[in-house]
Amino acid sequence: MEQEFCTAVFWRGGEKIDLHGLEPKVVRHLSVTGERKVDVSFLRAYPNLEELILMEKCEGVEVLSELKQLRHLTLWLSAPVSWENMYLPELRYLHLRGEKNGDVTPLLSAITFLHLEEMRKIEDISPLLMPAIHLQKLYLQSLPAVQTLPNLDRFHDLYAMKLYELHKLNDLTALSHSNLHYFAASLIADKMSAGNLAESVMAIPRLKGAALELVDRSRRRYGQIQKAFAAAGKSPLLCEEISDLTVWLSL
Repeated sequence: MEQEFCTAVFWRGGEKIDLHGLEPKVVRHLSVTGERKVDVSFLRAYPNLEELILMEKCEGVEVLSELKQLRHLTLWLSAPVSWENMYLPELRYLHLRGEKNGDVTPLLSAITFLHLEEMRKIEDISPLLMPAIHLQKLYLQSLPAVQTLPNLDRFHDLYAMKLYELHKLNDLTALSHSNLHYFAASLIADKMSAGNLAESVMAIPRLKGAALELVDRSRRRYGQIQKAFAAAGKSPLLCEEISDLTVWLSL
């Protein structure tokens, strides 16, 4: 039976830690947030954490190096911290929300799943991705300033990509140099024609499935996309079910 998510909430007048009756040493999933700066060194009492969410202001993050089971980390910090010399050997899933998490590149060396969300100002994600050489899945969400996808040819293990709310995206040529098998996109590339969008996706050399019905809320381009795939004899590659996040995560 899956363990419930435990929470630790810190506010200016106190704190509330809800572990659902569990002892800290057996907790596997924990969310930490607070109105004030939180010293997360208390996490030493949680040696078996596998999944951790850190939100707002934190200090003492070096304690994470002692969490030898940590595989899934979500950061949504309101003030950056230093990740220098941080080594998390089991970390495979990193979800970054916002742009104030500090230089997270030391966390990326073994990452297989990266989710970037709500980065309003970042225009080029290439520098951030550089250390993630073992990346298998990439989810880009709500990156309104991004116009071009990074070069994907260096990510030999990257087989699944999901895009959501990249309205200014106007160049998908990187897809043709990728090893992707699955591609899902919603609310992207507002100014790209249906034909160019379809051609860019069909150019993925190893494509097994693409979900493109929701590239517009009105679905105005999808009819033309379907026609383009049909004309190329690639209609079977349109697999709309993979646009569902649960399905995409299971690929």
